[in-house]
Amino acid sequence: MEQPSSLRAPSAWPARRRLVALGLMVVAVGLAHFAVPTGTHPLHVVHVFLRGAYLVPVVAGAVWFGWVGGAGTAAAVSATYLAHVLLSWPDQPMENANQLAMVGVYAAFGVVAGALASAEARQRKLREAVERRAQREAILTAIDGLLAALGLRDEYTRRHGEAVSRLALRMGERMGLGAEALEELRLAGLVHDLGKIGIRDDILFKPDQLSADERARIERHPSLAAQVLSAIPGAAKISGLVLSHHESPDGSGYPRRLAGEQIPLGARILHVADVYSALVDERPYKLGMSSAAALSVLAAGAGASFDARCVEVLVELLHGAPA
Repeated sequence: MEQPSSLRAPSAWPARRRLVALGLMVVAVGLAHFAVPTGTHPLHVVHVFLRGAYLVPVVAGAVWFGWVGGAGTAAAVSATYLAHVLLSWPDQPMENANQLAMVGVYAAFGVVAGALASAEARQRKLREAVERRAQREAILTAIDGLLAALGLRDEYTRRHGEAVSRLALRMGERMGLGAEALEELRLAGLVHDLGKIGIRDDILFKPDQLSADERARIERHPSLAAQVLSAIPGAAKISGLVLSHHESPDGSGYPRRLAGEQIPLGARILHVADVYSALVDERPYKLGMSSAAALSVLAAGAGASFDARCVEVLVELLHGAPA
């Protein structure tokens, strides 16, 4: 499932950029410290201020990288500060002792702030895990209800969804999808034809060829399903897969005429699994094809109507060929 915006990491910066920012902060404070001369009371006040300014990168390091970042930044700050002390106040043991006490402050501040930040990060991860579980349970409950409603309307469509879901899941596993993407694919397979609830019976169950207007109405079912699913918090990716499961690589699909890589991989998998299942299924008014015949249909459309790699994977699965 997609992660809600409220659960995302507090910093959108990548780690490398944050490290650069920390380095620039330490260098900026250090250069300012070295640039300000000593000797007068007002300048001494500036030095005291800059001495405290070193805590800014220490806090940033703790927030961004936990206790390791806090301690590491404190060490860098201490090294910079010590160099300034030794060069600007040589042979002044009393003043040096006063200044060197700040090194202990930096170290303590870095470790404590880092430990607190790490503890907060752990708590945040626990909260996120709880919220993700609750969200997943809510999605599953909602989808179970939708499937029950679909079964009351058309038991074949519900069973067809189960078959497509199982086949798409096997294809996704063979294609190396991660656990989260596989779960989204599984659920999308179950509800990919949910929008057919909104299609009139005389069109949905018509055994004869559909008219252009009837075909247009049938082609609305991905959009209808996506509209229903998009109302479920956390189901946006599932909704997107369902919306795109009749798109074709050559742009001839529907409802948005997407092409090639514009179509999510999960939707391309669903398309192939859906068509194969529909071809081999038997209906009261239609005999199902043999598996070999259905695969021939898919192979003939590979690269145009169907994703070529997905067709290849399906053939490998059903024929037991190596990936």
